[in-house]
Amino acid sequence: MEKLQMSNGKRHFIFSLLFLGWIVDSLTLFGMNIAIIPISEELHLTKTQSGMVISSFWLSSACMTLLAGWFSDKFGSRKVIVIALFIISLFSLLTGMVGSFVSILAVRFILGLGDGGLPTGSGVAITEIYKKGVRARAKSILLAAQLLGGVLALYVTAVIADTWGWRVMFYIIGGFGLVVTLLLSIYYHPPKVAKTTRDGRNIMRTSMKDLYKNKMLWVVVIMYFGSSIAQWGFSSWMPSYLESSRSLNLKEVGSIAMIPQAFGLASAILTGYLIDKWLVGKEKFLILFGTIIASICLLLMYNAPSIEMVIVYQSIFSIGSALLSMTILTIPLKYVSENIVGTFMGTMYFVGGLAGFVAPIAMGALIDMFGGSFYAAFIFLAVALIITSICSLLFKVPKDNDGVFESASSEVV
Repeated sequence: MEKLQMSNGKRHFIFSLLFLGWIVDSLTLFGMNIAIIPISEELHLTKTQSGMVISSFWLSSACMTLLAGWFSDKFGSRKVIVIALFIISLFSLLTGMVGSFVSILAVRFILGLGDGGLPTGSGVAITEIYKKGVRARAKSILLAAQLLGGVLALYVTAVIADTWGWRVMFYIIGGFGLVVTLLLSIYYHPPKVAKTTRDGRNIMRTSMKDLYKNKMLWVVVIMYFGSSIAQWGFSSWMPSYLESSRSLNLKEVGSIAMIPQAFGLASAILTGYLIDKWLVGKEKFLILFGTIIASICLLLMYNAPSIEMVIVYQSIFSIGSALLSMTILTIPLKYVSENIVGTFMGTMYFVGGLAGFVAPIAMGALIDMFGGSFYAAFIFLAVALIITSICSLLFKVPKDNDGVFESASSEVV
C-alpha cells in the first residue's frame, strides 16, 4: 500500500498549479490553430506548409514522451514537469519573434519538446499525490484544463491576435507560463512513495522488454493513436475550415468554436467521474460509443446546410471525442502497475504525438490535392476513428497482476 505524505491543502494547491500549466500548454497548442491564419498570410505559406508548422510541434513532442516517461519513473515527476513547462513558456515567447518559415518551424519544434514532457510527468504526478480511486477524476480535470485552454485559445487569442497581432498573443502566453513555472519549482515537492502490493510486498520493477511484449499495451496504444489522429487533425484544421469554407472572419471563428469546446470540457469531466464511480471495467463500451458518435458527426458536419448545424454537429463530435480520449487516458491510471506507469503513458503520448505530427500534414496535403476541398480530409479522420473502434473490441479489462497491468480493485489508501 502507499502512504501519500501530503496534506489535502498542499495537494490541491499543487494540482491547481498543474492545472494552470496545462492551460498554458493548451494555449500554445490551440492558439497556433488560430494564429496560423494570419501567420500564413504574413509569411505566404501554402496549406501544406501551414500543416508543417502545426506538425513540427508534434514531431518533437512525440520524440520526447518516451524519454520523459522513463525519466519520470526513475526520478519522479517534479524535474520533468518544471523543465517541460519552462521550455513551453520560453519558446512561446520566442514564437512571437519569428520572421520566416524556417524559424517558426525551429521554434515550434523545440517548444514541442516541453509538450512531450508535461503530460507524461503529470500522469506520474497524479499517481504520486492521489489515491487510485480518484485518479480518473484528477486526470479528467487536467484534460478539462486542456479543453479550457482550447476555449480560451479559440476566443481570447483570436481577439488578441485580431486586435494587437498574433505576436503579442504568444508574448502573453509565454510570460504567464514562466510565472507558473517559477511557482511549481518553489512549491512542488512530491512525497517519496513506497510502492507495494496489497499484501505489503514490494513491487518488482517491470523491464522494458516485458512491457513491450504485452499485447494489451499495443491495443491501448493503437486506440490512442487513432483517437489522436481525429482529435488533433480536427482541432488543427477546423478554424481554417470555418474561415475558408464557411466564410467566417477570425473573431467569428473564435467565438463559434468556443461552443463545441465547452461541450467537450463537460464531457471529459463527467466521463472521469463516471469511470471512478460506476463504469470501471466498461471502458471498451465507452470507447466504442465515443467513436461512433464522433465519426458520424464528422460526416454530417461537412454536409451541414447551415453554420448553425455545423456547430450542433461539432458540439456532439466534441462530446464523443472527449469521452473517447478521456476513457483511453484513464486506462493506465486504473490498471497499470505504478512502477511502469510513466513509461506506459510515455509510449501512449509518443504515438499521440506522432498522430499530431501526421494528421495536420496529411490533411493539408489532401486539401491541396483536392483543390481546397475538405471532404477527403474529413474522410481521413473518420477512418482513424473506425480503426479505434475495431481495437476497442479487442480490449480486455486486466484481472491479474502480470508486472504491467493490475486489477483496479487494488485500491490505494
